[in-house]
Amino acid sequence: MKLAFVVSPQALLTGIALPVEMFFAASRHRVRRRWTPGLSVQLVGEHTGPTRVTGGLNIQADCRFEDADDADLVFVPPMWGTPWPSISQGRRLQSWLAEQYRRGARLAATGTGVGHLAMAGLLDRKVATTHWYYLDRFRNRFPEVRFEGHHFVTHEDGIYCAGSINSQTDLVLFLIEQTYGEDALAVVERQFMHELKRTFSTPYFEPGGAVHHDEDISLVQSWVRQHLTEDITVALLATLLEQSERNFSRRFREATGESPMAYVLRLRLEHARELLRDTNLTVAEVGEASGFPNNAYFGRVFREKLSLSPGEYRKMVRSKLFTAG
Repeated sequence: MKLAFVVSPQALLTGIALPVEMFFAASRHRVRRRWTPGLSVQLVGEHTGPTRVTGGLNIQADCRFEDADDADLVFVPPMWGTPWPSISQGRRLQSWLAEQYRRGARLAATGTGVGHLAMAGLLDRKVATTHWYYLDRFRNRFPEVRFEGHHFVTHEDGIYCAGSINSQTDLVLFLIEQTYGEDALAVVERQFMHELKRTFSTPYFEPGGAVHHDEDISLVQSWVRQHLTEDITVALLATLLEQSERNFSRRFREATGESPMAYVLRLRLEHARELLRDTNLTVAEVGEASGFPNNAYFGRVFREKLSLSPGEYRKMVRSKLFTAG
């Protein structure tokens, strides 16, 4: 996994340091005696000398834009204060972002950093968001961008926008789960969750559905989220679209990248994790409320996916929440 972070004046250092630390924790997690995919991080800027960022701190880029390696994911941090001078003077940065995107990199911008993507034309006719304070002004300056005011994170065609540092954290957790899996996510939650609160498991808005453009499949996903405790089968889901099980399963996988029942299981586990973190329900009650038919099955599946029992997971994520002092 090759990450690149933009270094620019006014940048909030938290928008760089926190994602780096979270991805590093995920990449170092050992799974079944094998290391997960490695991580390389590059700080990229207009020059390699010190750059003054928020709070009077200096940060130094590893390389200039023209010398940077191709990245898998590029982060553009938010800026402190009025962003317009940096956006209007950021042509080299914006050209580099466009080139990285053309070469296949995904882009993630936070807060006013979204302005660099908009200025580069990368968000034309795409959904986006930014910090609420600048949302109306961004709409006026970039009328060709479809700015969403009711979602903290948006995504379309490999470009992610987060409205704030908090929503960037939600996005990073989501990307970590997609890259390294649920067990690595559990490690990151153990190390960071006491200070960081993830408020939703699918943190972003995408046109046409939660994670794709198939509206019918999106409606099925919405139905699943509202009926997790019911006995859900592929046959039942297929009837919602009046399709055969085979055609429905193929269509669902094409849209989401996973089988229908794998999706159901993932949502049930996500819901169970939230209940274990945020409620005092017993483990058996959590399993039942998440749609698992019996406690033994719940415990076995939970351990297979997260390498922890439900009780161990609850103790892990809540150990510091109730410490006196």
